[in-house]
Amino acid sequence: MNSLAAPAAAATAVLGTLVVVLLVAVAAVHTLRARRLSDAEERRADLMALVHDLLDDGDGDAVVAAPADLDEVLLHLLPQLRGADREAIQTALTRRGVVARAVADLDARAAWRRGRAATLLGSTAGRDHLARLTALLSDRSREVRCAAARALGRVGDPAAVHGLLASLTTARPLPAGVVGMAVLDLGTAVLPALRATLVTGSPAARALSADVVGLHGDVAATAALAELLTDPRQPEDVRRAAATALGRIGDPAATGPLTEVLVDAALSGLRRAAAEALGRIGDPAAAPVLLAGLTCPAREVAAACGDALGELGAEGTAVLTDAAARGGPLGAAAALTLEAVPQPGRLVGV
Repeated sequence: MNSLAAPAAAATAVLGTLVVVLLVAVAAVHTLRARRLSDAEERRADLMALVHDLLDDGDGDAVVAAPADLDEVLLHLLPQLRGADREAIQTALTRRGVVARAVADLDARAAWRRGRAATLLGSTAGRDHLARLTALLSDRSREVRCAAARALGRVGDPAAVHGLLASLTTARPLPAGVVGMAVLDLGTAVLPALRATLVTGSPAARALSADVVGLHGDVAATAALAELLTDPRQPEDVRRAAATALGRIGDPAATGPLTEVLVDAALSGLRRAAAEALGRIGDPAAAPVLLAGLTCPAREVAAACGDALGELGAEGTAVLTDAAARGGPLGAAAALTLEAVPQPGRLVGV
């Protein structure tokens, strides 16, 4: 037994020593981490003090001479600022060479560097680099193309709309959602170009332009949208986009073209879009056509007509009530629709 006790005691001592060393090492790591965090907080506080001085008095000399860490602070703050404060940060980034380095990176071999450069130039509203950013819309990397589109939207130059719309139909087309958000970011200054695109653009550009003018509520686009809607040579998605846009704009002048499509179109998706648009416009003149649509074999069209009649308010309710009283298949459909229309003092479905 004594011959085993000594090795056991030695092993216990060694293990205890290792535990102590491990605890000391862990404590040292925590201490070092805390020191680094403290140093980082102090550096950030110093950098923020420089930024506050810049925004308060506009003197950028101290900012220009600051360490490279300031670049990340300025880039983080830039999207949160507006007006003179934003311009001061943009000027500081230019003077520090950040913008020039981003421009150089537009030709970098690494896609992530090209994408990051495009994003930075968009944040700094680099209108001087519109042509370079537009060229990136044809980049071999999808991520870079999307970054360039978003950057063009943030730059805010209306001239960017042409390149953005063209990017929908290139050999490497951009997603319509990305292009649409960028065009929306350009604001109302691009509405004349979008109205022209409704007439002369590619099908993809026409559909997107219809979406955007509809979101802007551009009444001046009503006539061009009505032409697209009623033209059977147009692709269905373009005609649907036109119908939806007319509903968003809400001009009663669109009631005629929309009812024409609701009656004559063989495409159920288009008829549904027309019915929904008529409901949004709320013109009582559409009530007879919407009523007839209740018996459409396509259930989604019939449902959309019923919803649209409900959105007409008292006029729609009166038309439904009269039809229900007359009976027949249309009367039965009207009665069912009437049950779903909220009435004062009555819960739906009760």
